[in-house]
Amino acid sequence: MPERLLESLEFKGPTPRTVGMLLILLVILIVAWGTFAIVPAGHRGVVLMWGSVEKRIMGEGLNFKVPIAEKVIKVDVKVQPHPFKEIDASSKEYQMVKMTGMMNFHIDPSYVNDLYQKVGLDFADKVIDPAFNDFVKEVVPTYPIGEILPKREEIRKRAMGKLGENLARYHIIVDDIYFANIRFSPEYEKAIEAKQVAQQQVETQRQVLAQREIEAQQKVATAKGEAESIQVVAQGQAKANDALSRSITPILVQYKSIEKWNGVLPGVTGGVVPFIDIGKQEGLSGKK
Repeated sequence: MPERLLESLEFKGPTPRTVGMLLILLVILIVAWGTFAIVPAGHRGVVLMWGSVEKRIMGEGLNFKVPIAEKVIKVDVKVQPHPFKEIDASSKEYQMVKMTGMMNFHIDPSYVNDLYQKVGLDFADKVIDPAFNDFVKEVVPTYPIGEILPKREEIRKRAMGKLGENLARYHIIVDDIYFANIRFSPEYEKAIEAKQVAQQQVETQRQVLAQREIEAQQKVATAKGEAESIQVVAQGQAKANDALSRSITPILVQYKSIEKWNGVLPGVTGGVVPFIDIGKQEGLSGKK
């Protein structure tokens, strides 16, 4: 009895039928999962049928595809930056010029399959960098070295037009271009630095001279003001003296002498005794 009980409790492995059903279920799940493709936002799906590029392009979200036969390549169509490698060129005078920059671009979503078929996903190395290299070596030599920095914006706009036209055939759209750095030969950079120092010195001297001129003008203005002030005072004093001289008449002088006389005749020996005509003075006072 105990032996029969132990036999009934022994673990029994899966039957072949169960294993077959599990395998079929697994295959169904794999096939079902293979019929879906999820394309993230900002991407497009390039469909390959047994390795051949299909005309249809998958949009963002959930898409259906043929399991096993079709494969989906996800391509980024958002605006993305691409740094240019440093490129050596020469100016119009055959002076060395080195340029680096950055380009913002995006792929035309309607033609990702064509780009993938013609170039592949490594289009930056195959298409963008060579196009920028050709532009720099074609355009920079048309400028004298002294005009490259002042006309940087003009060169940038020409680069946008030239590269945009070149890359459009691959459905790569140029959004903007920036020149991160423009370098010259060490000798020329030293010459530029020396010129800048000289210009700063000239500007400093110009400011000093301007300040001195202002100070001189201030002194002239001050002196002129003082001279005018003295002239005004002198004119006023002259007018006062003139008025005073006009007010001092002989009668007034004689009147002041009488006011100061104490009634005592001066004691003198010889000579003429001063005589004051009292009658005339009284007559004058009577007329008043």
